[in-house]
Amino acid sequence: MSSKKSNKVLLIGAGIAGATAVVYFLFQKKEAIKALNVNVTKLDFNRSTKNIVVFVRMINPSNASLSIKSIVADVFWKGSAGATIDYRIPFVLKPNEEKTIELPVKLNLELITIISSLLTGKIKEAISGKFELNGNINAEGLVVPLQYTKEISFVDAKK
Repeated sequence: MSSKKSNKVLLIGAGIAGATAVVYFLFQKKEAIKALNVNVTKLDFNRSTKNIVVFVRMINPSNASLSIKSIVADVFWKGSAGATIDYRIPFVLKPNEEKTIELPVKLNLELITIISSLLTGKIKEAISGKFELNGNINAEGLVVPLQYTKEISFVDAKK
């Protein structure tokens, strides 16, 4: 075999091996994104900063690392858009890793008024409603839905 032909064969072989590696890598990332487990674990109100935070636990059960670029969601209270979550601090979720991320909630005026009334004891009856998150997680440039619904009841302890 001539030198030109053997170089051509080596080049084609390297190209096929490289393409196979890229396809395998992309397949691993796709499977990791499909397997990503996302759970809202806690809602909290920090009285000193007067901020609401949502804690989200993310579990990567796959063998591939996932680069999370952002988490963005609308927060609904009783069916009304009450706030937004806009978390744009990238991080990597390593294989078989679990992380809990504290997401700051930016309230609109309606929800601030309800929370303020609850904390100052001005509402004597129980306030209950449905808390919902509807948003997306940007993982590896692909969109992973973030949806959560919980019935919550706030009760005035002074009643």
